[in-house]
Amino acid sequence: MDKNMLYMKVGALAKRPAITISAKATIADAARVMAERRIGFLPVLDNGRLVGVVSERDLVRAAASGLSPDQPVEAVMTREVITINFNDDVEAAWALMKSKGIRHLVVLRGDEVYGVVSIRDFLAERIALERIVERSRAASLDVGR
Repeated sequence: MDKNMLYMKVGALAKRPAITISAKATIADAARVMAERRIGFLPVLDNGRLVGVVSERDLVRAAASGLSPDQPVEAVMTREVITINFNDDVEAAWALMKSKGIRHLVVLRGDEVYGVVSIRDFLAERIALERIVERSRAASLDVGR
């Protein structure tokens, strides 16, 4: 991980607001939201409380097993949600994702879903930081001329 990212807080990297879905919504609803928003992961809420997550993989497994798309998303969601606090360091989030072998983390602020962070977010941030460093180096070379 880039040294510049080490001191960044997860809340700064998280996609906000989190796009969520109700546990009572259907599998088809989840697929539609993912397709429309171009995402592959949704925190699942029941009365505003985080109760699970559903991913593209969950939807593929549901289809492969013959589950009706009219079934509630809670039938296919993962109930053991791995979360991180919005104030934790990005390095802690990266280490957690690596150790658990996951691509997304739900970011919490207290009990509230604050956002979601994905591997793609880490890559995008790293690319952005590398560009800033390159421009800074180029600018300092121009100043020295």
